[in-house]
Amino acid sequence: MTRRWIVLIPLGLLILVVAGGAGLWLSQNLVKRGEEVFTGDGEAAQRNPFYAAERLLTRLGRTAHGVRRLAELPDSLAAADTVLVAVPTDVLSAAQSQRLLDWVKRGGHLIIGVRHDHEPGQGRDHLLNPFPVRGHRAESAATEPVPVALDAASPPLQVRFQSNLRLNDAFWKRFDWGEGRVTLLTDMGLFINGRLADHDHADFLWALVQQNPGGQVWLQYRMLLPSLAQLLWQHAWMPLVGLILTLLAALWRSSRRLGPLLIPRSGEQRRLAEHLYASSRFLWRHGAGPVLLQAARQYTLRRLARRRPGAAEPLAAALDDSDQPLDEQALIHTLQTLQRLNRAP
Repeated sequence: MTRRWIVLIPLGLLILVVAGGAGLWLSQNLVKRGEEVFTGDGEAAQRNPFYAAERLLTRLGRTAHGVRRLAELPDSLAAADTVLVAVPTDVLSAAQSQRLLDWVKRGGHLIIGVRHDHEPGQGRDHLLNPFPVRGHRAESAATEPVPVALDAASPPLQVRFQSNLRLNDAFWKRFDWGEGRVTLLTDMGLFINGRLADHDHADFLWALVQQNPGGQVWLQYRMLLPSLAQLLWQHAWMPLVGLILTLLAALWRSSRRLGPLLIPRSGEQRRLAEHLYASSRFLWRHGAGPVLLQAARQYTLRRLARRRPGAAEPLAAALDDSDQPLDEQALIHTLQTLQRLNRAP
């Protein structure tokens, strides 16, 4: 055995011992564990705020469908179906409210939110008017969960309503309507993706849909907020009408002509004689004939005084009363006479 191998063999054994010891230490001191990191909602959850509720109901054995708008609901809902509507009651039109109430009367269950103050039988809320419910604001919103009992046999559920609106001093109300029922909630956000797992919100949703156990569940999730024009017409229609009438009066007043109609200027230039003729006709129509005659007389006398100093005074005496009486023909005749005198040598 050569000297080289005598050195390499102990060195290799040392490396193996060190590597084995390091591996043993790492296996005893390193712990492998899994950790879930939230990376944000998926595309379906971002589009549908009731996506978690839909998946929950499906896993529990119910047939659940998510629809964006009320118009996407089937025309003939089954009497045993349940419809959860994200659109609040005050946004529904009279036709939409009547359609839903007719379906509830046949046995359906409507779950919908209320967001505004309301007096029984008053206001423009077509769906809420038939029910004896008064909506009013409390001094502050609830900060802690409140017990909710759907029936005496079930234990109360802990539900946190994030709203200061009360329906007959309660956060929610249920009314029988024909063969079906209507559930009014002051906070429809209980069932959105971010809050469904809080407290007993999921149990509350399941208890509500189980009141019609045999039908399908329809979750309408798109929140249709009223436009600015709708809000103004609903809450401030009297000032709005006054503003419209004021604008119409201002437009009518500013549209009246305050002077003579201006003729558009043409591109070609007019001769000096045309301007003088137009100006003299304008002055004559406005009673300035004597002024024209006096100006022509003074001009002629000054010209004669410069050419023939002695001839101007007799002529001035002869022309003193030449403007009485004055009409158009007399004015033209006098001006022609003054012009001939002005041209005389």
